[in-house]
Amino acid sequence: MRAEHHDPDCVFCGVEAGTQPARVVATTPDTLTFLPLNPVHPGHVLVAPSRHVADIWDLDEATAAGVGKAVLRAAHAVRAVHRPEGLNVIQSSGAVATQSVFHLHVHVVPRFTGDRMPRLWPEPAETDADRLDDSARRLRAALDAPGKPFLRGEGPFLQHE
Repeated sequence: MRAEHHDPDCVFCGVEAGTQPARVVATTPDTLTFLPLNPVHPGHVLVAPSRHVADIWDLDEATAAGVGKAVLRAAHAVRAVHRPEGLNVIQSSGAVATQSVFHLHVHVVPRFTGDRMPRLWPEPAETDADRLDDSARRLRAALDAPGKPFLRGEGPFLQHE
């Protein structure tokens, strides 16, 4: 991996470079799969791009494809080795979403009845149909936009409510 694709202050870049300790379980030219320092339980792995990518908004399609393939391979390996009852695939972008290492990574977490993982989804709540319709309309427009300006952080789709 070329040095210009690493962040010298990033712990996951250090794992890729071999300067940070890790239990690496797989590598590809584009990805690294390894155990986190504090896994939920055995079988919990992280899949990260080899080059520094801060979050999902910094991710290009080719790297996304490589990460997606590595996640799928990891999910099948976790299933074969640990026989979980279920599986969570979790990617968090931004501190408010609980991202704590700002190098994109995907958690592949085997799940078992009564395990120590918390519930991930809140209880159902009332929704505003007009707001949902507006959201669906704006998302369709963003996804249909020529040149996909939202991929470059431009355009009228960056409104936050």
